[in-house]
Amino acid sequence: MELAHLGSLELAYTWLEDVDQPGGIQFYGVMEGTLEGDRLRGRLHLTNLARRRPDNVNLPTLRGLLTTDDGVQIWMELDGLSVLRPADGARVFVTACRFQSGSERYTWLNTVLGVLEGVLDASADLPTAHARLFECRPTLT
Repeated sequence: MELAHLGSLELAYTWLEDVDQPGGIQFYGVMEGTLEGDRLRGRLHLTNLARRRPDNVNLPTLRGLLTTDDGVQIWMELDGLSVLRPADGARVFVTACRFQSGSERYTWLNTVLGVLEGVLDASADLPTAHARLFECRPTLT
């Protein structure tokens, strides 16, 4: 497999709540931001339904829209793992990313499995994140 860079993301929570539950904490948040890449650019609006397990691992579960610079709306789904970085208390995360688009210009995304790696800075009341998105391209023939 090879990884091809699709873009860089900047995200910020605009709203975030957490609910203590048996077996962990359930988060509900709204994030907005940008995706900047050579083939893919636009604004992001995502809902995060992350859960924190008792071992302090978060399970990011994001759903939402990428509205490209040319006005096309693309559905995005991200699911992953987030762990605490001991050096500064930030959360580092890796998620799988899938897309759905009915636009002819972006149908290539319907078969892309992406991987997103990033850091969530939770030091402010409303955390921010920066990340890199890669397309996973199969190499086996």
